[in-house]
Amino acid sequence: MNHKRTTISIVLATVMFVSLFAVVSSAASVSGQASGTTVAANLVGQTMAGTGPAATYALGGIPVLVAVDTSGQVWCTANSSGSAASTWFALGGSATSSPAATTPSNGVIDIFVRGTNGALYWKYYNNGWSGWESLGGQIATGTGPAASSWGSGRLDVFVEGTNGALWHKWSTNYGATWSGWESLGGKLTSSPAASSQTPTNPPTPNLIGVFVRGTDGACWYKEWTSTAWSSWKSLGGQLAPNTGPGVMGGGFDAKTDVAGYIVFVQGTNHQLWWQEFDEAGSAWRQLPACPEVLSASSPAVCLSFGGHVEAFVSTTSRNLMYCYGTASGWEWLSQTSPP
Repeated sequence: MNHKRTTISIVLATVMFVSLFAVVSSAASVSGQASGTTVAANLVGQTMAGTGPAATYALGGIPVLVAVDTSGQVWCTANSSGSAASTWFALGGSATSSPAATTPSNGVIDIFVRGTNGALYWKYYNNGWSGWESLGGQIATGTGPAASSWGSGRLDVFVEGTNGALWHKWSTNYGATWSGWESLGGKLTSSPAASSQTPTNPPTPNLIGVFVRGTDGACWYKEWTSTAWSSWKSLGGQLAPNTGPGVMGGGFDAKTDVAGYIVFVQGTNHQLWWQEFDEAGSAWRQLPACPEVLSASSPAVCLSFGGHVEAFVSTTSRNLMYCYGTASGWEWLSQTSPP
């Protein structure tokens, strides 16, 4: 097992090391914003109100995005060959939530959404796109699923049930068979987010972190640590109502030998905040202000092909934008929304 912690090459020159509980009345400095940033125009429509994107990986580990348009149709930037593309491809469906996506092995993509009947629906790419299949259950209105994979063929899906608790369903064989629904308790007030412990391929087996917004507005999490689920633990902070976390596994801490994650949230000042933590904890830090107003939805996070962290968000203009971490800071760049 590799105990070398993933190093994220980010320097936030103007970041504010203040509590996420603080609500600011003016926009933060936009240091690092790309000069002349504009939002790419959409061809026909934009993202469904209240939904954000999902991010996962296509062939070769190249990031791809998944989003839902205003009609509820699902779109993806992986084409009919399973490769990352610069244009959007329609996957059909009728979603009522933000999508979730994960990659259980190179060249395989799994996508999950809440359907119009409240159940969980699933579509996958494996040498071609499948149709949509219901996995049952009932997902709380206004929330969507989270998905993660810690090994080849392994799929873990998490939802907020209609009772507010976290529910879990999994497969060990690419979805050929599925478990029943397992309650993990808690009381959620947002869509969950989930990640294996590392963003590498393959990820570290048997290690998953699930992150949610609790009834106190703070970010809470629990982990599967090879044999059992941990108790719920708080990361503090205050998330904007109707938004949940976005998370990417951060590897292992070489000094403490405990898992770390990189978590992004929308604070109550409607700006994006992030935290890289281990069991010792760490402070929330604010990113430069987004050039557009963030929508009431959760961010998506992935590691770019070049080894940089990318955080994707939707805005009240229903555009998709992403924040790109570089050695000199963060840059907000435009990203075309689905047509």
